Amino acid sequence: MVIFLLLSCLTTQPALAQDLDLDLPEESGPAGAQPAQPPPGKPEAAAPPGEEPAAKEAREAPQEAPQVQYDRRPEKGLLSNISDRLLNVLSGDNGANRTAVIGRFQISGEYRERRDGSSQLESVGRLDIPLGDRMIFRTDLPFRRYDPQVSGSTSVSGIGDVSAKLGGQVVARPAFTMFLEGQVVFPTASDPDLGRGKYLFVPGVSFSIPIQRLDTVFIPLVQQNVSFGGDPSRKDLHYTKLVLDFTTMWANNLWWTSIEPDLYVDWTQKGKTAVNLEFEVGRRLGEHFRVWLRPAVGLWGTGVPGAYDWFTQVGIRYMF
Repeated sequence: MVIFLLLSCLTTQPALAQDLDLDLPEESGPAGAQPAQPPPGKPEAAAPPGEEPAAKEAREAPQEAPQVQYDRRPEKGLLSNISDRLLNVLSGDNGANRTAVIGRFQISGEYRERRDGSSQLESVGRLDIPLGDRMIFRTDLPFRRYDPQVSGSTSVSGIGDVSAKLGGQVVARPAFTMFLEGQVVFPTASDPDLGRGKYLFVPGVSFSIPIQRLDTVFIPLVQQNVSFGGDPSRKDLHYTKLVLDFTTMWANNLWWTSIEPDLYVDWTQKGKTAVNLEFEVGRRLGEHFRVWLRPAVGLWGTGVPGAYDWFTQVGIRYMF
């Protein structure tokens, strides 16, 4: 029995370690795990230290807004238009531009020495009412005192000839304004010495032309005065009036001055002429009120309608 057991031990082969199904550390644990190798091929070039690839740099760089150069100085033509428009607006706002469409009420007083030796004291109330942006209606109500200054004669006073005018801008540009008007004078005088005794139709055209370098507006006017109807015993009237008005603004538009030569041509006397020279100085008083003084002198033209030796006018207006 003992011999049989010894033979059994001798004939049994020992198990090899590599044949055993063991959970070895080098095969299952993370300590010995090897990183996956890239497939064989050309290796990537390493970027130099401190530098990023170009694609990454372009992607991460902030996108700057394009720089646009603007010319801050307005064009010369634009500046000219602004200046022209400003001169027209300022002169109109003072009531010194006859082509302006702006509301106002004014009262003026005038003393006039005529060329025939008589004198006249006149107060006039005037109302301008805009009818839209380009049209305006005006009416004048005069009150006169006439003194013939002749021995044995007495002075008379009362209402003069009332007038109404309708006008409008047919061209309105910064550097040029054209204004057409039609006026009717009614023989409403309470005494023959206070009025013409005739209806009078007065069509006219005026212009406004700014002169930037002088801060001046040139405002010429041409009127044709033609009488009709009324008292047949009174003299007919037919004359042309030409006005050349130069109005200049001063002291940031607080003051203005005007120089105005006037020419009269009487067609009932074969073109006989008269010339007057008028001046004006005015001042703004706040937003709405304006005051002015207007002296004038007659140069020649005895017997021509509109002629005089001299006159002085003062007035106040309210702009609205």
